[in-house]
Amino acid sequence: MKKTILLLSILLVASCAFPASKQGMTVTDLKSSKKIGEKIFVKESKGGSTTLPFWTSEISDENFTFAVRESLINSQAFSELSSKWEDDWGLEIEILNVDQPLVGIDFTVKTQVKYTLYKKGKKAYETTVYETGKATPTDTIFAVARLRIANEKSAKANIAKFVEDLSRNNF
Repeated sequence: MKKTILLLSILLVASCAFPASKQGMTVTDLKSSKKIGEKIFVKESKGGSTTLPFWTSEISDENFTFAVRESLINSQAFSELSSKWEDDWGLEIEILNVDQPLVGIDFTVKTQVKYTLYKKGKKAYETTVYETGKATPTDTIFAVARLRIANEKSAKANIAKFVEDLSRNNF
């Protein structure tokens, strides 16, 4: 009986404890080569997962959107976040795919995200970014935590590549 309760407790904790974190996906060490604009409104992303089985990890729309917003400000591509779409710049995000392994020692996650940037309501730029992130047993011995770390690394690399691409474009 005690073993059953312990097992159920572990499964419950595992099912709740391992979504990709906002902080783990946020880019903090990348500066844009140019300032794109003052204010940007970032709509909540679409396509993030919230219904995966308990033994997997997820990238939620809420956490990914937070990471993109913070990364854009940290990079100094924009000065501040806007509270309304009508301001100068707007960004739509769609998480198209998060390819995760089912089993393994090293976990490599591939993310595919579509970013659409608007200036004064008109589409100014659109790109789809593909990036990977890898976690190994040196990151953690727990497989579900390793998958979370791989998700975070992949999402962070995806956001970083988007910010780098933005800074190379003329708007």
